[in-house]
Amino acid sequence: MVFSREPDTPTLQKPPWKWVWLTLATGVLALLAVYLNWESIPDPFPTHWNARGEADAFSDKTWANLFGMFGLITGILTLVIAACFGLIYQHAKHANGQDWQVARSRATCNSMLTPLGKWMFVLNAVVVVDIYLSVTQIYSSVGLLIAAIIIVVVLLLWDMARVQKWLDDHYPDPKTSEHMKWGMFYYNPKDPNMMVHRDFNSTFNMAHTGSWIVIGALLSIPVLATALIVIFG
Repeated sequence: MVFSREPDTPTLQKPPWKWVWLTLATGVLALLAVYLNWESIPDPFPTHWNARGEADAFSDKTWANLFGMFGLITGILTLVIAACFGLIYQHAKHANGQDWQVARSRATCNSMLTPLGKWMFVLNAVVVVDIYLSVTQIYSSVGLLIAAIIIVVVLLLWDMARVQKWLDDHYPDPKTSEHMKWGMFYYNPKDPNMMVHRDFNSTFNMAHTGSWIVIGALLSIPVLATALIVIFG
């Protein structure tokens, strides 16, 4: 993505709704693939796999069950993308305050939604393809799926950080932008607060030990859960 700074307050662009429709289309295409390869799906078909990729739970081969498997994840992610787009756009559309606040809010909306929609679409595609390969017994690997999801999430965060850094360079927040590191981390020893508010969220002040402890505790939860899944299946 190439960013360019408009001279004054940016014109607010419409959300890139194509990512909502593309995400929804991914689930529809997966169901079409199921229809075309119906005979290759066993009855009952696998619905859960252990850490070794072995099926350990099954369901009857019905359209209701298969639609639930593919439709649930696609429906959830489609709603998440649409909700994020709507909330961020409405926030920017009705932004008020000083000129820099309105400009930054609009620039955030214009630059943030495309990478958000793109990587959520990719995430849905990864999960849906894995489900299809698993139910048709072509291939199944929990470890590979987890690795793929982690890669997509990392790329999403990297893209978000890149956008945030660009915003701090071109539409800076006078209170926080100069203290941001790599577009993601707030570091200000003079600020006594452990958390500070940013555009659409809050972030930890990495200059305080307590912030590192809390982040470490939060990160340990998914790491521990993943380790238990891999070890005990």
